[in-house]
Amino acid sequence: MSNVRRMRTPITQYYFTCYDHMAIMEKLQAEFARVNTRVIGRETVILQFACALLTRSHVLLLGRTGIAKSMLANELFEIFKASGAKTFSIKASVEDTKDNYFGPIDIPRYRQEGVKVRRIRGSILECDFAFLDELFDTNEQILRDLMLLLSDRMLFEGSERYHARLHSCMAASNYLRLNEVTEAVVDRFAYRSVIASETDAFTQYRIDRSFMSINGPSAGPVQPISRDEIDYLSRIVCGLEGGLDITIDDESLYLKNIILRYFIDRMKKARGNYYLSPRRQAGVINHLRALAMLDGRTKVEERDLPHMSLMLCMVGAPDNEEETFRKTAEETIRYMHSDETFRKQLVLLTTVLNVIEMLKANPKRAESLDLGILGLTPPTKKWRDDLAEKLGGKEHRLEVTVEQLRAVLADLKPNNLYIQELADGCHKQLKELATLHITGDGSKIWKP
Repeated sequence: MSNVRRMRTPITQYYFTCYDHMAIMEKLQAEFARVNTRVIGRETVILQFACALLTRSHVLLLGRTGIAKSMLANELFEIFKASGAKTFSIKASVEDTKDNYFGPIDIPRYRQEGVKVRRIRGSILECDFAFLDELFDTNEQILRDLMLLLSDRMLFEGSERYHARLHSCMAASNYLRLNEVTEAVVDRFAYRSVIASETDAFTQYRIDRSFMSINGPSAGPVQPISRDEIDYLSRIVCGLEGGLDITIDDESLYLKNIILRYFIDRMKKARGNYYLSPRRQAGVINHLRALAMLDGRTKVEERDLPHMSLMLCMVGAPDNEEETFRKTAEETIRYMHSDETFRKQLVLLTTVLNVIEMLKANPKRAESLDLGILGLTPPTKKWRDDLAEKLGGKEHRLEVTVEQLRAVLADLKPNNLYIQELADGCHKQLKELATLHITGDGSKIWKP
């Protein structure tokens, strides 16, 4: 039996209610527009924060002192504080202890029971949103604890396990201190930006006008948004709310992977030690869903793909990472549209893969499949007819056997490396399908 005790407190018990997600989005967009009028020139960072909210992730801001990082965090968190959300804010120091972040030890209880339990009231464990200023000024032990908190919303301390209700965190620093620990911490921030001081005359003029018109502290949000409302939106984006889903078609998914592959290859050639963690790559799907929701859509579209840079790159950094990604995305999408053979092969292979996965889950469906339920519809009726004929069906009804699928793959002549890799993956899946042992009539269908 494990000696780890779970700290069950009221703050970790969530109750989800269905809301009108479009009404929440309208309030969110209106409040972000209001913040844009108070903090000039931070539209990209505010967009990143919006995506972080919808994906339940975090934002890291890097920049010199005096460029309104703290003001931006205060303005954004004020939207939720007005409806009762709890916030935590701290200016980090090398002398920090766990007590500063996670609450002090309950001394009376320790004396009476010999158990070290933290009094978490008012700590980062109890808050909904957090702002960590001068993050890299703190010591590495605190950074290690924060790393687990940001990724898993938990704190382990001896036999005690604390669950945090933190939704999103914004951290700021004047510099980036890189070592094994801090690199892992930075990777926990899905969105990262380097903020420079604005020097062009137009932006300076807007800042002056904003400063003169504000004339005092913020009056607060016009339409406060609750933590529960944000939770509801993030559940939709993360695919956890059954009543509503934001979809991504197979073509966009595969195109996303091709863009990522090309981008990583280019960055490694330009910067030999370039590394894009699997965690960050996996988070791209929810990021794309967030972009679609912010645009009022329930489906990710091809136009969202170039904006993956908001999550994959250090936005605003002077190392051309963003520019490299933009060129890679544009060139890949342009190639996709110009090469008819590539698109046809992609549609064919993703359809075959869907068929295989369906039949692995339920082999008896082999007797009759409809192209319309495979999750991918070819662009034109002619493509649809050609695909049905290639897979051996009539009137879009398919009677599928391993031999038919194998023949389709054997007939394919991949026109590039990425189509070849997808075809190889289909071959592997087909071998697994052929080894299924089932009883009845199905055994004849699946005879290798």
